[in-house]
Amino acid sequence: MESDILASKREMAMNKILRCFCALALLVLFAGARSAKGDETMVCHTEKSMYAPGETAVVCLENLPAEATALRARLYSLERCVWDWQLPASKRFPLSLPDADGRGYALEVEALDEQQNVLTSAFAAVDVSSSWTKFPRYGYVWDFTPSADAESKADEMARYHLNGVQFYDWQYRHHRPLADDLSGWRDWSGRWISGDTVRAYLRAAHDRGMACMAYNMIYAANETYLTDGSGVQADWRLVRANGADFTCDMDAKLGPVGVLQYFNLLNPDWQNYIFAQENRVFEAFDFDGWHGDTIGENGPMRTADGGPLGYDADGKPIYLVKDGYTAFLNAAKAAIGDKYLAFNPVGAQGIENVNVSAVDVLYTEFWPWDRNANGRLYDDYYTLHRAILGACEQSGGKSLIVAAYVNYRNPKAAFNPATVRMLDCVVFASGGSRIELGNGGNMLSDEYFPADGKKRMDDGLRSAVGRLYDFLVAYENLLRDGQRPVSRTVRLEGLPVSADGRSDTVWCFAKADSSTEIYHFLNLTGTDDGWRDEEQTKKPPIAHENVKTRLYTDYPVREVWLASPDGESPLPLPLEFQTGRDANGAYAEFTQPALEYWNLIFLR
Repeated sequence: MESDILASKREMAMNKILRCFCALALLVLFAGARSAKGDETMVCHTEKSMYAPGETAVVCLENLPAEATALRARLYSLERCVWDWQLPASKRFPLSLPDADGRGYALEVEALDEQQNVLTSAFAAVDVSSSWTKFPRYGYVWDFTPSADAESKADEMARYHLNGVQFYDWQYRHHRPLADDLSGWRDWSGRWISGDTVRAYLRAAHDRGMACMAYNMIYAANETYLTDGSGVQADWRLVRANGADFTCDMDAKLGPVGVLQYFNLLNPDWQNYIFAQENRVFEAFDFDGWHGDTIGENGPMRTADGGPLGYDADGKPIYLVKDGYTAFLNAAKAAIGDKYLAFNPVGAQGIENVNVSAVDVLYTEFWPWDRNANGRLYDDYYTLHRAILGACEQSGGKSLIVAAYVNYRNPKAAFNPATVRMLDCVVFASGGSRIELGNGGNMLSDEYFPADGKKRMDDGLRSAVGRLYDFLVAYENLLRDGQRPVSRTVRLEGLPVSADGRSDTVWCFAKADSSTEIYHFLNLTGTDDGWRDEEQTKKPPIAHENVKTRLYTDYPVREVWLASPDGESPLPLPLEFQTGRDANGAYAEFTQPALEYWNLIFLR
């Protein structure tokens, strides 16, 4: 239930937001709000990453000023304040959430002294959704040793609002995910996996509103299948066009366990086998679904006896693995029933077949040497943007989870903040999300998740990423809730504008829904359009102030709002504007106080 606030309260809140943006314009780089005595920044977060409609959240405050006697909390749905109340100062307090399903909110908490002066403030976000699949925010865990602290790792992940977790390489073997002894086992590489730790992660993640996905390949067996009595048959396997076996040397020095043999995903015997194995996993552990993986498209294949993999709906023979994705995934979803299904068409090869399948969430690992259907390399922001838009359109509205490893295997100990922030901004603005955070507070730098300790986020990047994920939640209903791309002309005084994310421009694109037009301004001035940055040479964009903006649109503008994840406050700022018409059509004109990485403008 929503309630109006008094005009005076609204004016006070808007004035505060305006002061925050003025500070942005003057300082360019933002700092968090600090208490009047210069103490540590007050931090606000919720205990869970996602809440059911009408549930009561628990809000936690860190570094609450000792002189605080009261708190004032406001919950915002975009530009509207829906709750506004005051309570005694406390480091933990309950928050009754609205009943609407699939809504994102921004939360502001002020610490007040005895005279009702504001000592400091902090911000967080709250996702109120009955299912994680509409607004997925995917993370991972890989450390299943007995000493792993599942509770603290889940706490860290919840701070980023991660509502889905991939359990990476938790299984015994690809063709036998369950070991004979479920108290503990060694995976193919020899890492010790504690069954109790797996269960602890499952409990901790579920307690914080996260869905848990069991990783396993869809068509692979460790070559131990030849001698372990699993029942996997060699005549189900795939062979290349030249007759060679389709295998992968993960680490051949380990013997057969280090080599993967691949099987025909359309063979009904293989399907029955692997689906039964996955269902055994669900009986043994409280997983919520299966995260299926591949090693990408590797050219024409045949069955062991030289035939095609299967036939399509028109009766034509199938020789490419990617052309069997839709049929396999539909059969897999039917076999696992109410469990979730996610799937990775590596390199986005066959992504179009996954987008129209029965998977519950979309996921793709991008590599800069692979190409889209138009032959363009996936090496820049625009190709990722188009992939996210295409996935949404083809799937009927699903939001793509992007795996893309920045600063790939660079030996430097820390990530380049400009690379991480810019890719997050592009993916989130396009309507997708990323898998980059997990195993507590770590970040991925390559495809082997247990290597995530080689690079770290510095404190500044960690703070910026936290703001980005708060923003992704608070504005989910403008970012990926049925919006469609629309073509609009945009001009910025004194700055180059592009519609395709070219280097050294401000990239602008627009979307709309039934009540709102949304404009995204991604600042690439002074930097390039490549997302990978293996050498860690990408520069941050040149920040701008007082950006005079003209949007050509027939939308009947009543209000113009600006929001950005670049500053400490996620709350939207109302902008003064003028409308007019020239030779190019009707327009709305206003000034953006500052533009660093990403500004979101929405028209009411």
